[in-house]
Amino acid sequence: MKRERAALPSLPTLTHFTRASGTQSALDNLVRILSEGTLRGATRMVRSARKAVCLFDVPPAELSGLLSRRNRRRYEPFGIAVDKRYAFEKGARPVIYMPFREAEAILRPEEIWRVVSIDFERKPPVDWTFEREWRLLGDLPLVPELSVALVETWRDAEEIFARFEGEPPCAGVLPLNEIFDKP
Repeated sequence: MKRERAALPSLPTLTHFTRASGTQSALDNLVRILSEGTLRGATRMVRSARKAVCLFDVPPAELSGLLSRRNRRRYEPFGIAVDKRYAFEKGARPVIYMPFREAEAILRPEEIWRVVSIDFERKPPVDWTFEREWRLLGDLPLVPELSVALVETWRDAEEIFARFEGEPPCAGVLPLNEIFDKP
């Protein structure tokens, strides 16, 4: 594999990050997502029983803040960048940031999955607006030409290529440390 400076596609993208769970590493979970060709919706961090795919509309330069070591329990530097227009076409929309009580007063119960709580009265305050989250109800099928695998290092990129016998089902594999200028 030729190692050259990589960049996120020039198309507007939304990103979804995975993390370790059970006996599976974040890299294993990324491989599963690529193998299945689908981002599966979940109820984790979603205030309802409705499953949703959570995505970020964060510029590449700001991703390093989300993926910092202090956030590793939430996100690891392994995920997928998808074409924003494609995700929008499939139903992804920006979340609504507001207090839940307010949301429950104005939204139908089946729409509460769209809300992310914001509470400046709480100590410490609850404010996730920096994530610029989007959600899609259900699952998001991946289109290889419109998806890029995101990994931490070149070694991880090589692992992705090895697990897919040189042909991962995506438009490319991008080591994030390249865009963050970290060795």
